Parts: sequence; structure tokens; C-alpha cells
Amino acid sequence: MKILFISNLYPPHTVGGYERLCHEMAGALASRGHPISVLTSSYGGRAESYPGQTVHRSLRLLAPEDNIYADFACPQDELVRINARNIERFHETLAAEPPDAVFAWNLKFFDRSLLDAIQDVAVPVFYLLTDIWLISFLDAGFVGGYFSTHVHGGAPHPGILRNLARRALAAIGRRPRYRLRGHAVFASRYMRWLHRRAGLRFDRTAVIHHGVQLAGHAESDYADRALLRSPPELRLLCAGRLVDLKGMHTAIEALPRVIEALPEHRVRLTVLGDARDRPYVERLHQSVREKGLSAHVEFAPAVSEGELFALFQRHDLYLFPSLYEPFSLTLIHALDGGIPTIASDAGGNPEIVRHRRTGLVFPKGDAAQLAQAIATLARDARLRGNIARAGRRAARRYSFDRMVGRVERYITAHL
Repeated sequence: MKILFISNLYPPHTVGGYERLCHEMAGALASRGHPISVLTSSYGGRAESYPGQTVHRSLRLLAPEDNIYADFACPQDELVRINARNIERFHETLAAEPPDAVFAWNLKFFDRSLLDAIQDVAVPVFYLLTDIWLISFLDAGFVGGYFSTHVHGGAPHPGILRNLARRALAAIGRRPRYRLRGHAVFASRYMRWLHRRAGLRFDRTAVIHHGVQLAGHAESDYADRALLRSPPELRLLCAGRLVDLKGMHTAIEALPRVIEALPEHRVRLTVLGDARDRPYVERLHQSVREKGLSAHVEFAPAVSEGELFALFQRHDLYLFPSLYEPFSLTLIHALDGGIPTIASDAGGNPEIVRHRRTGLVFPKGDAAQLAQAIATLARDARLRGNIARAGRRAARRYSFDRMVGRVERYITAHL
């Protein structure tokens, strides 16, 4: 089957896991014999080609070229021209390489008019929804209210509800406000619930958990989690994009409590990741200075996916304090790496980490509860070992090959 992928960014230009996963999925389907074309933006300037894929970098993002996080402003007539040209490029690609299916990924930084054009095509349309860009297109007010109340506000995050069936039933019967033609593939049960909560309905939906490339490692490659890496030092790690939603500030806020609770340890926190959101990065540095934590916190640049396993082996505990998380690939890598993990209860996290079975879970944004969880694992060698082994077993359920096979079968079944 010939598939046209549409994505705002495409390697070598990425911001997070969404774009990398799009590229990996396209490559995997191409390797299975499906002709793949990709329509993406020219953002970043560089272009690379990939086996089995025809990549068209002809769209333009509504974002500054020098900083995708910055506000975008241009005259209204120029905005109209950009949007019209994007739609023209889309139709040109359809005409030149007629697909059997259109597979839309993250369309953030485009205008809703491109979504409308995709809705009008004569072939089946599929959406891979691991973010809220589609809700933002249709109801920015819902997004603002949800984030102010449940993500940044004090209201409990719906992700803490363990009975997912109850959440789904609560959404059923709520009058849909937006009906979209096509098939939605959600990264998690949480994301399906959130789209239903926002009033979106599709022809069909499926939940296909994301997967990662799991490299086989010898047992001797894994650290013994009954022991600390370099006692009496306690090495904590936060790894991910340094943006507000990843909640790195919660880890820093928890650190004084950890230091007080564990006087027998020298506590060290490494905060590692993409630092392009300069205002937030400065906020983190300022918090470290104000709390007198400079001797306890180290900031480091992001590493490649292939370096994660070794990184996890050098640390004792992995902290994942996100405020909002559709479904994290890095979290799966952490479980596979055997590092005892503490994750917030935000979004899809509880679908990956089971409390006291494959990790510890704490209420998002609650620095005191995070500190308590850190102290618990630091003191309990047996618990560290048990959840590390269980986490490794659980990670095998989220293999990339399994995900590709399920997506391939789903698309094939609905052409």
C-alpha cells in the first residue's frame, strides 16, 4: 500500500519523540515493502534522503526559523499566502504520487486549513495522535481550560484514575462537538479519553501503545540495583526536553527534602536534555541558585537514544516528573535499562509504570511526595531490585516491531 505521511518536522529536524517516531514508522513500513512518501516542512534547512522514502520538504511552518518555541508573527496577507501555498503543495503531492492512504502525524505549527484539506481527500485518512495538536486546532479554549485546571493547576490529573473503563464510560454519551472523517490511532488510553473529553469523534479509533527499539543486552551489562553506583553518593537522573511540561522543576523542588531525609548520602541530580527553551532553562538554574543546590545539581546536554542505556547504568534512580505526558518513549527505555524509576501519575505514565511493581508513581507536581519516593527507594535495596527486574520484563511489551505490526494491520484492514 502506498502511504503519504504528513508531519510538521522530519529528521534530521526534530523537537521530540513524535518526529523521530514518525520517521522510524515510515522507515519500518518502507522496509516491509510499502512505498512511502513524506510531506513535511523545510524548517531547519538541511535535507536528507532515506531508503524507500520520497521526502518532500516543501511546506512552511508558522514558526520562526531560528527558534521554533518563539511566537510567530507576520502580516495577515503573508499568512494567507503561506497557508494557501501549503495546501497547494499538499494537492501537488497527492497528484504526483496518488496514495492509498494519508497518514497524518503532528501538524502543530500549521494552520487548520491544512487539516481541512486532508479531510477532503478521496482516500482513507489515518491520524497518529500522541499529542493535542488536533484538539488545539478545533478547540483551543478546551486546551487552555484543561491545562490551567489539570496540568498547571491544583486539580488532580485524570491520569490518576486507575479504572480506565470508568473514564471511558464517563465520556460515552457526552455529545460530540467535532466529527472527523478518518481513523484515529491513539498512543495511550489516556489520549483516547482526552480526545473524547474534548468532544472529538472519528469513524474508528484504536489504542496502539508506542514502542521503542529494544537492543538486547547481556545480563552482565545491567547494574546490580541492590547496590548504589558509588556509595555514599546517590545519583539521580532526569532526562528529557527541558520544558515546563516535563516537570524538571518538581525534581529540583524535591531535592532539599531528599538531602534532609538522607543525611548519610551525597545526593546528586543530573538534569539532562534539549535546552532550547531558554526561559524555562533559566528558571531551573535560578531555582538551583536560590535553594543553594549548585553542589547537588548538574545540567548536561541531551544524548542520543543509543546512549541512554549506558546513561541509566551510571545512575541509581530515574525521575520522570512530567506534568502532562501522552505516552513516553524515554520512560520505556528507562524500564528496559533496568533503572529503578519514579514517574508522575500524569497522562499515560500509569499505563507504563505500575506503582510498587515496575516503579513508583507520585502525584504530578507534588515535590514532597517525589522526595518521599526517592527516600523510599534509596533505603530499600530489595524494592529497587524487584522493580528493576519487573520493569525490564514490562518494557518488552512495548517493542517497536510490535507497534509497527499492529499499525500495519490496522491500516490494511481499513483501506
